[in-house]
Order: sequence, then C-alpha cells, then structure tokens
Amino acid sequence: MTAPRLPERSANVAAIVEAMSIKFNTMVYELKRAGKSVSVLSLGEAFFDLPVADVRDLPHPQIFHYSDSRGIPELRRSIAAYYGSRYGLTVDPEAEIILTAGSKLAIYMALLAVLDPGDEVLIPEPAWVSYSEQVRLCHGVPIGIPYTEGVTAWSEYITGRTKALVINNPQNPTGYRYSEKELQYVVEVARRHGLWVLSDEAYSDFTPDAEFASTAHFDQSKSHVVVFNSISKNCGISGWRLGYVIANAALTDQILKVNQHLSTCPATILEYYIERHFSDILTVTKPQIAALLEKRSRVAAFMDGIGLKYLPGDSTFYFFVSIAPSRLGSEAFCVRLLEEKHVCVVPGVGYGSSCDGFVRVSIGTESFENVTAALAQVAALVRETAG
Repeated sequence: MTAPRLPERSANVAAIVEAMSIKFNTMVYELKRAGKSVSVLSLGEAFFDLPVADVRDLPHPQIFHYSDSRGIPELRRSIAAYYGSRYGLTVDPEAEIILTAGSKLAIYMALLAVLDPGDEVLIPEPAWVSYSEQVRLCHGVPIGIPYTEGVTAWSEYITGRTKALVINNPQNPTGYRYSEKELQYVVEVARRHGLWVLSDEAYSDFTPDAEFASTAHFDQSKSHVVVFNSISKNCGISGWRLGYVIANAALTDQILKVNQHLSTCPATILEYYIERHFSDILTVTKPQIAALLEKRSRVAAFMDGIGLKYLPGDSTFYFFVSIAPSRLGSEAFCVRLLEEKHVCVVPGVGYGSSCDGFVRVSIGTESFENVTAALAQVAALVRETAG
C-alpha cells in the first residue's frame, strides 16, 4: 500500500518566531503551577484597582449580537472626541475609525491593507516584538534599524521597495517619547518618499503631565499617517481586547474589509460597556496612571543607585535595562534569572537584533518593594556573569 502523502504546512508561518514576552510569561505560569514564587516583571500591562463591571444597564438584547463592523457609533464618537480634545486630532467617527479586538489586530489588518509581497517596512529598534512577525505574515520584509540610529538617520534605510515605517510612541520597551520636532521630521520623510507611517500609540495616556503628541497631529488629513491605540492598555482592561485604528477614509475602507473577514467586530457587550462608562473608567484610572509614573521615577532612581543602566524614557511602565558587562546573551540571561533567582524579565533580543545587550523590565504588576528586590537580583546576575 502506498504511504499517504502528508499535507504541507505554511513555510511562511513556520518561519515566524514565538513572541518573546509571551514565551517567558508561559514559563512563569509553569513555575507557579509547580508552587514556585516568581517576581513577574515581564507582563505587558498595569494592574489597576477597577470596580466590578456591572452590565445590567446595557441595552438588551443588542449586547448578545453582532455590532457594526466599524464598531458601535456611540463609542466611535466618544473616542473621536477624546482624540480631538486630548491630542488635537480631528477624526470623523463615521469614516475614519474602526474599533477592533485589540490594537494588535488593528496593526496587522492595516499592514494587510497596505503591503504587497516583498514590500519593505522600516522598524526602528527596540521594537515591540510583534511588528516584524506581522510584516512577515503579510509576506513583507521587516528592516530593523539599530537602536543607536537617531530619527534623522532613518531615511538612509529607505529603498525603492520601502512601503511603510512603524513607530511606537511612547515606546515599548524604553518609555521614550518622540518630540514634536522628531515627529514632524518623520512625517516630512513620509511625504517626500510616499510612505505610510504606522504610529502605535497604545501607551499615550502613560505620559507625565499628560504630555503626548500624536503623529497624526502633523498630518491632519491622514494622507500618510495611520494611528493605533488601545482601550485595553489605557483603561487597564487588557483582557477585554479592545483597540482602534484611525486612518483616512479610503484606507479605512480597505481595513474594514479585512476586519469583516477576520473578526466581524469586537465583543459587542464590551463596546457598550466602555461607551456607557468611558468617563467613569478614566476618572478611576487617571490617578492610578499618575501614581504608576511616580513609581517609575522612584524605580529609575533606585537603578541609578545600584548601577543599572537603561535607555532614556519617562513614559509607560517599562525600562530597557542594559545587562553589560554580562557575557550572556539576553535570552540565556533571562532563563538563568528565572531559574535561579525566580525573577522574570523579557530578553532584549526579542525587540531587535541590535538589542541583545538589554532586558525589558515592566513595573506595572508588582509592588515597588518587589520591583526593587527583583532589580537587585538582575544587578547581581550581571555581576556574576560578567565577562
């Protein structure tokens, strides 16, 4: 009998690497199931004290059914108004915004809408772990720009195949905020070369003194800039998976088609809850964000005191911490830190090939005392493994 011929799997997906942050968080879950106590400085979220969700005032039976694929109009209007009043960007809620099942999906759908096979996408490092892999899933070519290159050097990486540039502002994993001058320069480069600027602004509320400039503020027509943001991150409800994309009407129509075929719409009940309680949630979370940023300043002072270096930044709840002069690569360092010290951070190599000398530290889910104790262990392992 002839042996059956086995079907082949996608070579493109097989080449995709696992998200480094999720890989290490999975290791944490396994250790905890084994009864180990772990200091978790790897989660990409902040734990807020939120009221129990009460859905009894939501419209029945609408909450049980599909919503508009663009998202419910009421919430689109609320977000458009928020972006206008907070960030100075005029958004048409009917034609220029789509609510999505998390901002991660929004970025992927936008990439699908702008890329053709072989198109190049510039990704300044350190870059969030999913940008390059999403580009590859779209059969595009991610081009990492080393973290040592400033904004004015990015144009040197543009070729005839370059289609887009991805920026994260404020940045995960450093907390760096691009200045207005830098953003203006990026938009000018995009106009000159006919590029899309995909601006991931998922941490826009995690900035000191509420200072944040949206990239699209410098491209009000949205002819070159696409904005992504996360209700999940800014409202402390990451498990609810709610985000949105803002783009010009023509591109939004293309993204809408992708959304209709991938997810139809976000969870309707969650859309209605956020719309109904949007202001109340912000009232609860804003003071907690301010406290988290103050905690960030204290953690920075602690690291300065024990000699841990990190890349510049004043926003988000992340630090990108140098492990020099350790002789270990960042992944080996993080594995040893987790196994021996029971401290979990994320290897810097997941944020770009130029970043293997760093680890990402998140302070959003542990107390100040636990964070500083864990950082002392990071410093100790650096010393133990110094070349």
